[in-house]
Amino acid sequence: ELQSREYLTQLSKTDAPFRLLQERIKQLKQATKQELDYFQYYIDSINNEISRETYNEAHLQEKFFRILNETFYDSVASPTTLKLKICIEYVYEQVFGKCEEGHQSLQDPMKILEVMYEDYNLRLDSLDFKIVNQARSDFFAR
Repeated sequence: ELQSREYLTQLSKTDAPFRLLQERIKQLKQATKQELDYFQYYIDSINNEISRETYNEAHLQEKFFRILNETFYDSVASPTTLKLKICIEYVYEQVFGKCEEGHQSLQDPMKILEVMYEDYNLRLDSLDFKIVNQARSDFFAR
């Protein structure tokens, strides 16, 4: 009986702190769960951003390579463009007797040739028509 009384006395003394401890443990678990939920939400939002940026990267990379391999290639490195460049350089070399390297673009020698062509046309237009016909006849007679 004495033992039971001591037990009940001890139980009554520790009951309030025990309940308080249980309540604090419950609160701590709840706070920890809220923080974990917050961090999980933050991690999920960052993963969504990473997924979106990965998609954007793939999309832009596809556009870049499509432009590089189609539009840019066709205007800079296609066989037709290279043939045109070689042709223009050949004509330029034949007209001027030298091949100048270092033109910034294909348009530089083309512009020079165009100006020369217009100048020759103006000179031909100013010639007497009889002289032009005579020269044409002589040329085709050969």
